[in-house]
Amino acid sequence: MSHIIPTPVTAWLDYLKQKGKSQSTIDNYRRALSHFSHWSEQSYGQPFDPAAIIPRDVADWRAFQQGVEKAKPATVNVRLVALSRFFKWAITHGYAHHDPTPDVGGVRPEVRRPKSLEDKYVRRLLRQVRAAGNRRDEAIMEMLLGTGLRISELLALRREDLTLGERSGEVRVRYGKGGVYRAVPLTVSVRKALKSYLEIEPALKPKDLLWVGARGPLKDRGTVLYLLKKYAFQAGLDEALISPHILRHTFATRYLAANPDDLRGLAAILGHSNLNMVMIYTTPTTHELSMRMERAELTSTLMDP
Repeated sequence: MSHIIPTPVTAWLDYLKQKGKSQSTIDNYRRALSHFSHWSEQSYGQPFDPAAIIPRDVADWRAFQQGVEKAKPATVNVRLVALSRFFKWAITHGYAHHDPTPDVGGVRPEVRRPKSLEDKYVRRLLRQVRAAGNRRDEAIMEMLLGTGLRISELLALRREDLTLGERSGEVRVRYGKGGVYRAVPLTVSVRKALKSYLEIEPALKPKDLLWVGARGPLKDRGTVLYLLKKYAFQAGLDEALISPHILRHTFATRYLAANPDDLRGLAAILGHSNLNMVMIYTTPTTHELSMRMERAELTSTLMDP
């Protein structure tokens, strides 16, 4: 966008520089105010004057970004914040007499369910790990997919945190986010993988870190990330789709698919004290909404003779 930045905006940017704001912040503010002042001049055919701006102008600018430019909510909101901060400065420095931004709210971001793996991709990933014959890697993959643990929680586990029985088992997460302790039940497949792994690490003592690498305890999350990407590549999957957090989302999505009314149970397993943190997993996809509407559509049946 070729546009001469108005003097008041330039003065504000100089002020920010003197106050020690980062260059990145100043550049973001410059782009936002350049965008607004250019839009204002194009809309009214007059030079940009902060004193002449009214709340309706800000609302129209927001609507222009959403409707014409199709700007993302985050982009629009960042620009609105920059404009609001500019006017607070402009009032104290005599460039404006009022702030036109308080009555114009931000754009609410679209709520989307976190990305997760489809069942067919989960099967391909697990098949590849099992075919490799590495018991530790298989146990790690089963744990991530079967418990929803964060990578930091996975790497902090010690041998004593596991209880493995014939019909039940659990893993105790002592160092969860926010220091929250929780016990997570283990499924048959996870218990089987863990038992198989422990057979090749019989020397592990109760206080020892659970995962062992070629050079000792496995502490580096980069190693786990590498393993996930390696098996994803070998399974013919997009490596960008595989990460510990996506496997966590996959667990949560599959759990709710099997137990749609158990938000509290999912929150307890994932280590969330607030149910709002797991509500996002109930957000239907566009495909799911389409299928539901098809099932609920009565017009064609009502019109039949």
